Amino acid sequence: MSKKISCVVLAGGQSKRMGTDKAFLAYKDKTFLQTIVEKLSKKCDEIILSVNKDPRIYIDHLKPHKVKVVKDLHPYEGPLNAILSVSEHIKNPYVFIATCDTPLLNENLIDIYMSIIDEFDAVIPQVHGKFQPLNTLYTKKSLLKVKNLYPEIKSLNQWIKNLKRVLVVNEEVIQNFDPDLLTYKSVNTPEDYERLIKYGL
Repeated sequence: MSKKISCVVLAGGQSKRMGTDKAFLAYKDKTFLQTIVEKLSKKCDEIILSVNKDPRIYIDHLKPHKVKVVKDLHPYEGPLNAILSVSEHIKNPYVFIATCDTPLLNENLIDIYMSIIDEFDAVIPQVHGKFQPLNTLYTKKSLLKVKNLYPEIKSLNQWIKNLKRVLVVNEEVIQNFDPDLLTYKSVNTPEDYERLIKYGL
């Protein structure tokens, strides 16, 4: 891949519905976070974690992968705050923003989104009629715009509405590479986790 890309993993949520930190849930002998970082490392030459705990926990947990860990500026204020917090630490012009509760992420979608982003600010998948602002691709320039909007705007979808050039990708395109759309199935509750372990969602 000729274009340089960074990957950001949002791992700073409170996991209220799960009752425990989703990043460290076990799945096939690894944690969700280990699984996702391993996948992203195949596609990205920089991985940044957005967190609200001691960074050393994540650095030790993810060895031998090299990751940059950034604490949120405003803890537990949501994903847009996390994007604001990491935006100036990103070195590459393109950024894939992932979430730590989707261990079945298909990393090959990164190649597809990179091939079509062209002059757009973002590639936004639409799955089951809903826009998916995470596990997708943005330009670094679009992320830097957050600081001019936050905290008046705290919603990812509101931020995306402020971007001038957004390419919407329908689910049929995604299904060519991820037939069951598992990249966009989050594990948010104990019931979701049990279903993942038993049936793979």
